[in-house]
Amino acid sequence: MGAYRDTLLFKATGLTLNSNTDHVTAGITNGVTGAPGAIDISRISSGLLVVTVANAPTGSSPTLAVFFEVADAYGTYVQTSSATSIGGALLNSTGFTYGLINNGYVLTNTGRIRWVVGGTATPTFTGVSFSIHGRP
Repeated sequence: MGAYRDTLLFKATGLTLNSNTDHVTAGITNGVTGAPGAIDISRISSGLLVVTVANAPTGSSPTLAVFFEVADAYGTYVQTSSATSIGGALLNSTGFTYGLINNGYVLTNTGRIRWVVGGTATPTFTGVSFSIHGRP
């Protein structure tokens, strides 16, 4: 068996997500690089996006859908994760979900995490963490 090397590409913890937040990781500081902006995925051929919700969401019927997108040659972001959400299911309570970020697509040099918060009565998810681990 060959050696496996995990490359941590992105980490952000303690986030609060609601319908008024950034909706993309462009404005969030990457805990690995210390800088905000697009996620450099040029060093990997496939990866795993892990989403953790530490605290119970508020609001009525709250849902959190998380997606991974890559930039094409013109800078347009294209969704490469499941159409429903990463991992194929919406989050509606504490816990975690994960999913592959390649989905059969050739990864470009930059990617981002996008999310959509649904529900009524100001749904909010707190204590949210994102991490991306990749393989060369």
